[in-house]
Amino acid sequence: MSLKNGTKNQHFLSQSEQRLNASNPMSANGKEMRIFEFEVVDRENHRIKLRSKKGTPIRGALSLSDLFSFDVLSDGADRYNFEHLFQKYESGVKDVTLELLGKLKAPGADVTSEILNILTIKFMNFVRNPYSAKKVLNTFPHLRNLKPTDPVHLANFERVLTGSKPQQRYLCEILKISESDYVEWLGVIFLVLAPLAKNESNFLNSMIESLLGNQDYYLTVFIHTYENHSCLLSDRGFSTPLPEQDYLSFDFNLSSKSFIRYIFSDIDSAASGCLTDRQIKLFKATKKISAVHIHDDLPSLSIYNKHVVYQCYSKVFCSDSICFGLDES
Repeated sequence: MSLKNGTKNQHFLSQSEQRLNASNPMSANGKEMRIFEFEVVDRENHRIKLRSKKGTPIRGALSLSDLFSFDVLSDGADRYNFEHLFQKYESGVKDVTLELLGKLKAPGADVTSEILNILTIKFMNFVRNPYSAKKVLNTFPHLRNLKPTDPVHLANFERVLTGSKPQQRYLCEILKISESDYVEWLGVIFLVLAPLAKNESNFLNSMIESLLGNQDYYLTVFIHTYENHSCLLSDRGFSTPLPEQDYLSFDFNLSSKSFIRYIFSDIDSAASGCLTDRQIKLFKATKKISAVHIHDDLPSLSIYNKHVVYQCYSKVFCSDSICFGLDES
């Protein structure tokens, strides 16, 4: 597996996902697509400010130079980074998103595959988001002591840790993280996306499979779609709609007119006092994913957009220059 790649402008939210939120989606040339960028000016009151009435070119939005480059060669032209690992997931994001939205037009259609694939892609975005680097390190502390057993993967991993990173100090100043945290974060990204052993699944896929296969949790998915109003895209890539102490929940932007909500509920807690132990055991053995499509629920869109603003790092993005439910300056 070669990780040598010349890309220097590296997106932490793919251009494919941004294009699903483009302000000019009918543009024939993807390089010309733009997205409206807003700065948060008052987080508590959900006030934002439009950066440019023309929008921002997607080719330069939500990216940083050499963010994922773990070994920049002496000539500066070649580098090793994670672009090949990311592309495995990025290449299918548009198709799986459109497939899910298309299936919603047929009531009762099975959307399980699309829901699981989207969750995997969006969770990868969490792992590689520079504004969540410290949270990622806290989420996967056990990965700090792991190393691949396959010689090829081990050699790449060692390069991640010890390769030349002339951009390191500059990026750490921007992201407000230590240089050691930056290197450890790159190491976690590699361990999450690259197989630890030959012919094995990577940690990301295994983790999603384990989470979904855990009989103690029940997954409810809400897919919200809209006709005339737009859903925000966070610079963090996600927001949490419910208190973390009660639920494991995530909101993700799907497109300019849709977002998806995943809620993992503890079955024992949710069913306590409602079902007998035998009924709970039976439910765990037969449980399925519950998917609900909700169209044009404007109060939910207002709440979603406010969560995105409150929980983003500093910026939000949208296909429209006017964001529903928010105050703009």
